[in-house]
Amino acid sequence: MYDLARSMAFPKVWQDGIMQRRSKLKCLIELIRAANHLFEASAVVEILDEILPQLQFNSLDWQVPTIQLMLLFVPTRYLESEVGTPASPENWLPTVFSLWSFNLRATSYDASFMTLVSWLAAEQQGHLTFTDEQLRLVFASGLHFFNLPVAYDMAALPRNIMTVFTDTSRFYRFPPPNGALPMSEEKAHSFSRFIVYTIHEQSGTLEQFEQLVQMIEPFFHPSNYGKWSSTLSRFLRYLSKDLLQRVRDEEDDDCETPANMRLTRPLRRRFTVSVRTLAMLLLFSKSEDVVSMSHSTLRYLAQVEPDLIFPPLFETLYTAVDSVTETHRMISAMRALAKLASTLSTFELYPEGAQHVAPLLALTLPGIDVNDTTKTWFTLTFICNLCLNGVIFEELPPATGDLPAIADSETTSVNEPDDIEQVPETNMKQVEWLTRASTAQFETWIDQYLRRVFALVDNLSSSLDSGSDSVGSSDLGLKAMVAHTTEAVLLQCSERYYPMVTRLITNFVSSITSLSAVDSVCKIVYAFANAIPEQALKSLMPMCCERIAEEIENGVGSTPSLSTRSRAHSETTLTWFLSVLSVLVECQNGVYLLPYRADIKRVINMVLSECMSRPIYSIGSRILYNAMMRLTTLYPERGRSVSDKLWSDPEFHNNHYKYWGKHAAVEDESFEMKWHQPTSEEIGFAMELLRDIAVPQIGMLSRFIDEAANPGAKESDDQHNVHLNRILTTLRQALRCIGTMIPPPSEQDDASGDDMVVDDEFKPQTPAEAIVECDTASSMPPHYRINRPIDAGYCFTDRTSAEYKEISQIRQSIGQATARALDFMAAKREDDVENIKSLVKLASIFIGDHGSDRATFINLRKAWSFGIDSFYIDNRQSNIPRYFAGKRLVFTQSARLLHNTRFKPNTTL
Repeated sequence: MYDLARSMAFPKVWQDGIMQRRSKLKCLIELIRAANHLFEASAVVEILDEILPQLQFNSLDWQVPTIQLMLLFVPTRYLESEVGTPASPENWLPTVFSLWSFNLRATSYDASFMTLVSWLAAEQQGHLTFTDEQLRLVFASGLHFFNLPVAYDMAALPRNIMTVFTDTSRFYRFPPPNGALPMSEEKAHSFSRFIVYTIHEQSGTLEQFEQLVQMIEPFFHPSNYGKWSSTLSRFLRYLSKDLLQRVRDEEDDDCETPANMRLTRPLRRRFTVSVRTLAMLLLFSKSEDVVSMSHSTLRYLAQVEPDLIFPPLFETLYTAVDSVTETHRMISAMRALAKLASTLSTFELYPEGAQHVAPLLALTLPGIDVNDTTKTWFTLTFICNLCLNGVIFEELPPATGDLPAIADSETTSVNEPDDIEQVPETNMKQVEWLTRASTAQFETWIDQYLRRVFALVDNLSSSLDSGSDSVGSSDLGLKAMVAHTTEAVLLQCSERYYPMVTRLITNFVSSITSLSAVDSVCKIVYAFANAIPEQALKSLMPMCCERIAEEIENGVGSTPSLSTRSRAHSETTLTWFLSVLSVLVECQNGVYLLPYRADIKRVINMVLSECMSRPIYSIGSRILYNAMMRLTTLYPERGRSVSDKLWSDPEFHNNHYKYWGKHAAVEDESFEMKWHQPTSEEIGFAMELLRDIAVPQIGMLSRFIDEAANPGAKESDDQHNVHLNRILTTLRQALRCIGTMIPPPSEQDDASGDDMVVDDEFKPQTPAEAIVECDTASSMPPHYRINRPIDAGYCFTDRTSAEYKEISQIRQSIGQATARALDFMAAKREDDVENIKSLVKLASIFIGDHGSDRATFINLRKAWSFGIDSFYIDNRQSNIPRYFAGKRLVFTQSARLLHNTRFKPNTTL
């Protein structure tokens, strides 16, 4: 490995370009770094004897590759067996610093040595102490990394003066300034790691760092913004992240750092205050990236010492959020609140934060403003993160007695002790009293929140026509965020507020009917139906069915049209209530749909038999698809922050603030995620829809082809084309549903045995066993990649049963009719573009999809990844909000279905 790495570090002139093998270089570097931990303790002496003589002090350009080799091979971890031997870092570290001092202010040279000493500081676990002279050299080099506009006369000499060419240039390719090996680490990260891991009672690192803070503080001020600001903000982020990492490491029972070398609480608090001082200055910087870095810094610090972060932050944020004239300060404050929402509302970490949740919600509510989408986005993000972290919207019983007084040794949530090294005591009685009193605002806040959301949706829709939304537009993303936040709020809403919520949403849905508002209102209904399904069905289903029937009886939608966007004004009301009904059915537990089975079937039949407008019957076929999918598939039920068992406990509702931020692990018994598993009655209703609606369409398609193929048949007109398109649309949606009822067909379907490998212990809540190709392969561990079909919770798996044979025959009939229609269209109607498109979609589903398609799977994965990233703070965090755990289960079930599609053979029809 050394010979290969050296040939890469010093490439010959006749060798290929290094950039062409960059991926191979990275693999080699990762391999050597992994093998580095297997080197013997005495190997460092041999390594240094081999590498150090290669240093050429007459040429800086050839020094960097040599230092990179040393950085790559020298073992930096602590080994007890090397203590007192020549291999001990105390013996060869002075040599490293001596070499470092030869070329001060050479950035690439400094960076390599900084990375080496930072790795030593982190991996020696407190068994290595640096001298004061060494600390000063590291801090001087670290200060040089920031490129601050001071002391320009002390800058490094020009490269052409410092470099002396030797005869080696005839044989070796001139290396890049940062060396030929792509292993450079960000300089700010190396510097921050060294600082954090060398702080202890016996070192002077903290004093050096506090002096550094005083020197560079003016460059953090928003008015002193420059090219150095980005580097300084990243430096702060690395400092706080490394601090959190070290604190977590030293809290572990198996920590090997000596007790006298660990980070004590007073030192930790001094360091936190120094970093906080700089981070607070960046809150209102001119750069969004710098502001984001300051928020991340404060978030990491709040995990370590929340009582030092939130009091001064509250003082700043309350003023900034309430500001009307300084919009940029308010937006920055909203971004900070959104970033820190989960930490603020975690009761075990920061009990005083609970009393600020309700006041902050009320204060930030005006941030939902249609005139400022950025401010609205971060306001919704703040509200959403609070909900997903377990905040319950329910008024708590008031505390007994008057507000407790504050003792001299205690602090409140808006001040901090004069001595920062003193750990304050929390007055839990005062916290409980104030938190219980603040929850009285929740009912009023929910009412105001929904009204503001309705106004936002109405204003967004009034500025757009029905065809103006485009994927990726800011308005479309904002509408999705409104729906996501509203769902989170309603999931965490107490049952006592359900009547108010139902009344407000029902009145809003029934008060307006606008084509431009269909998508926006449907997202609100989606959130409502997901969070409170029973109330949503009870309030909206009868109204929708009644209005739909009334419109169809009056002849609305009977005009033939194949346009997907242009809708007659007379179809507005019908489109509105059909869209609401479709979303309403899509979000329901299949059991809740059974009482309305007659209404659902009647609406679908009316739309698919009497309506000739493509947008109308497309929604009708989607209602069929949504109903059958909710009846026959596996999916987790409500995603509240706690299990249904805990939610029904009266003691929980009397003290729910104590559960904020507490997330059960998926494997714990208290997690209790309930799954919808199709009952016999649900499957019977799905079979009824399949027989009475989908099967007749197959016969209609065959008769249509027979009649059109007749030599005496009339030429097609709009009505015939629309009739054919309606049949194809209905069959396409029905075929998608069949994939969840039976496994993919196999070549042994006619045999008596079942080739599906069924796991008798299969449970929906177990981890995914399936893995699919391409994009999915990078999202799951390798041991999930199995090369056989798996059980994915299909309704019928016994290939000898009558139901399985019936559904399989229906699927086969659809395939045969589709093949026949393709031949007919190619021969007789090659100009019928719209119907050919619909027919191709139907054929592609028959061939390639079965229960789940790749686009749906990728969207589920992206949604889960996007949501979970906002809650992950460090790699040690294993528990996630229960809502996201439910999303992960939906994603896993989709992976099972998609995995089985790989094994579906292309057989002859």
